[in-house]
Amino acid sequence: MLDRGRLHISAVCVGVAERLIADCVAYATERKQFGKPIAEHQLIQAMIADSKTEALAARALVLETAAGKDAGKDVVMESAAAKYYASEMVGRVADRAVQIFGGAGYIADYGIERLYRDVRLFRIYEGTSQIQQLIIARETIKRGG
Repeated sequence: MLDRGRLHISAVCVGVAERLIADCVAYATERKQFGKPIAEHQLIQAMIADSKTEALAARALVLETAAGKDAGKDVVMESAAAKYYASEMVGRVADRAVQIFGGAGYIADYGIERLYRDVRLFRIYEGTSQIQQLIIARETIKRGG
């Protein structure tokens, strides 16, 4: 049962990250600074690229773990790893989103500030990140590597 809950939270984290990335891209292509959209600035592009890369990695981990669960495999370690990675990832993506939005990301007008607050809870639901680390380590040792 815990595997299913961890996978659920992991999938939600991926979805929220995708929403944050879409909002960042939309804002960065509209918001102009120094006469051009901020999406043309390399550091904004780097934050978007880092966020997208991490979200894709989390999605792949969640899908692979879910496929293993559907196949009847023991996915205790994999679901803990998916939950750990995805919940930490969405926190980083939310942090970058606030950075991209600047002061606007900290006020309620865009919804970024709400998501920024909400994603912190994902590191707690279904076991904290530290508990996931213990599970991952225990299962890795049990499996011999």
